[in-house]
Amino acid sequence: MKSAHLLSLLLIGLLFSPVAHATEGRAAPSCAYADVSDVVSNSNGIEVEPGACVIVSIGVRSHTTTLAIDYEVLDDAMDVLLFNQVGIQTYENGQSYHSYFVNEASFESMLGSEWLDWSPPVSGTAKNWFIVFDNLAHDGDQNMGDQGGMTGRFKLQLAPIASEDHPLYHDTLIVPAGEKVNLASEAVDGGTVFSYWAHPISGSGELFVQSDNQIDSDLRIADTSIENIGAQDRVELDWTVPAYLDSQNLNLVVEADTGSDLHLSVKAWFDPVIDPRIEDLSGGTANIGDEVVFNAGNTPNSLGQILSYSWDFDSDGITDSSNVLADYSWNTPGNKTVTLTVATKSGETKSTTHYVEIIDDISPVAIVTGDGQRLSNGDWRLPEDYQLNLSSSSSTDNHQVASQVWYDGLIPIGNDTEVTVSWPEIGTYSLRLIVLDSSGNTGSTNITIVVYDRFDPILETSEITSIEEIIVGESIEFKAKAVDPGDEQSTLIFTWDLDLTDDSNNDGDARNDPDYTGSTLTKEFTSVGEHSFAVTVTDPSGNTDFEVFTVEVSESPAQTSSLAVAALIIAVIIVVAGVVLFGHRGIQKRHAIQLLMDAGLSASEAESRIQSTMRTNKMPFFAKAEHMAGIADGQEIKSSQQLQSEAKAAELQSIYGDSGSGLQADPNTGFRPASQTRQVDSAFADAALAAFAEDEPAPAVKPSKKIAGKVRSGGVALPGAQPKKNHVLQSECTSCGKPFKIELPNGVNSAVVACPSCGADQFFER
Repeated sequence: MKSAHLLSLLLIGLLFSPVAHATEGRAAPSCAYADVSDVVSNSNGIEVEPGACVIVSIGVRSHTTTLAIDYEVLDDAMDVLLFNQVGIQTYENGQSYHSYFVNEASFESMLGSEWLDWSPPVSGTAKNWFIVFDNLAHDGDQNMGDQGGMTGRFKLQLAPIASEDHPLYHDTLIVPAGEKVNLASEAVDGGTVFSYWAHPISGSGELFVQSDNQIDSDLRIADTSIENIGAQDRVELDWTVPAYLDSQNLNLVVEADTGSDLHLSVKAWFDPVIDPRIEDLSGGTANIGDEVVFNAGNTPNSLGQILSYSWDFDSDGITDSSNVLADYSWNTPGNKTVTLTVATKSGETKSTTHYVEIIDDISPVAIVTGDGQRLSNGDWRLPEDYQLNLSSSSSTDNHQVASQVWYDGLIPIGNDTEVTVSWPEIGTYSLRLIVLDSSGNTGSTNITIVVYDRFDPILETSEITSIEEIIVGESIEFKAKAVDPGDEQSTLIFTWDLDLTDDSNNDGDARNDPDYTGSTLTKEFTSVGEHSFAVTVTDPSGNTDFEVFTVEVSESPAQTSSLAVAALIIAVIIVVAGVVLFGHRGIQKRHAIQLLMDAGLSASEAESRIQSTMRTNKMPFFAKAEHMAGIADGQEIKSSQQLQSEAKAAELQSIYGDSGSGLQADPNTGFRPASQTRQVDSAFADAALAAFAEDEPAPAVKPSKKIAGKVRSGGVALPGAQPKKNHVLQSECTSCGKPFKIELPNGVNSAVVACPSCGADQFFER
């Protein structure tokens, strides 16, 4: 390769005298170098002397670029050879170069003009390319081509060709005689325009399209052949792919006639169909508010010609979606226009429209709201004459509620969104609301109004709470009553909830389930322990009162445990022992009374003596009659007459001494007859009782059996001498049961005293 200085000299020389001078023949050529920009700008041509050559560098080119090349050789024939950066070295070294230049873009012994479109072979890297204008006998030309002769001139035009948006093939090739070559294949959409032309350089042949199943035959797709290539300079054909070949593979084939090779340039490209298509997955009809899905995926796009999609659902010119799949819903009925616009890579746009019928066949929902109390089931509960304000404004529709009508039975009572109603009497009433939408659909609802009295029933359960004992397994009756000033007793309903853990009526309250109905419940409890139940009373207006009860269920005697049986046996033994004990005591007591009566005491005196003896002496459980009578140790038994006589004698002795002893012969000599009973004033009796009482009163004791006896002298018989300390006795009157005390002087063991309260004589003995 020559130096830049040599190239500059050459170019200067060319400007003033465009002639390439010859080098010595049959030696490695020493070619002049020229830049393509300088060559193409020279309209007069570049002269090349015999034995000389010019190498024009056309730059770095890749297979993605197609070059339009125009050769023109004037005055004398020359070899026009195209090399890449490797092959040019072979040429410059004088070596055999025929296998290194590009045959389809090279011409030997060329005189005249020729044009062609050429693309570098597919390669991983771009290469430098050179065109040699050879006017010499080259050592490596194998005596082929031009061998010099006269001075010739050449012109060169070379430039990249703008590619089509969707090219299929663009190049120059040589097809051997009688053979065919499949240039390229592509599957495209029906409706795509397939354009191609052929420029013959030498030879003749045919260009056509085959399907895959025709490729090994002589069949062609109708209307796709360019015949007699070579008879004219260039033939172009535009063919539209029919629908039956939609997405079918198409093969562009060139075939050379027999006799000579076919040298030609071919260009083929597609003009894809732009046909936006809308698929409505709803079928063209949808309800208000329903989401309608649209698909543009069926739009032809086999060549990737579609750059973007634009959906307009409300005809406002604004893009509502840019996806292949789009969805939309309308809130008003009617025919709706959907517009799909597609844009291509070349900037072309095309639109299509689709119509959707939006209907409203959904009825509105009638909803009633209002003030006052509303039950869980939706009914209103109102007192008499309550002004109830109702509204239909909450009613809904997928479009709009156009009107409404209120009915009381079959009678319309208003057509506004609000209505006011009231009822003066207790009872159940119903209203009906009918709402209409703009499409004539109707919806309705019925409401119930319960007008009730203002008084709640009040349970009265004293007969239940008075039950003290419940035995397991025994039936017991519970009675409930209620008071309600607003309703008759016969209209009250009593219900009993027997299981407070189960909400059988599912109202959220486990205490009011109607397990039993009636004012009286007869129930048998099958287990001991606490049991709870509830009773509810309800009046015709639905007013209620309820109460919960807890009862204790005890074990049945028949179901006691072995310990209880043992306790029962022990109790029986104790009772039997008590019976035996008290029976024995009773017998011995009767014997003791008889012993005392045999000794001269009256029955009452004997009873009094036995009681006194048992109080003042600790008696064994099985005491004998002698111990009860107080004669077990040989005590002397004296009757009350004897005691009175002895007391009187002692009194006389204390007064008169021994001279009065003769008076003892008459025991009845005294102040008054013994048979007379003295009456005592209650005031004096209380005073006497207070005089005998101690600071702390004795506890009350049930009165013992009445003891008959009378007081003699109305007081206490006292001995003549008074001891320093008297003996205090306390007892209860056998007649009135009131307690009182007396003091016996030392040495006096018994006395008869009148009761301070009632005056009955009482016998005291210590």
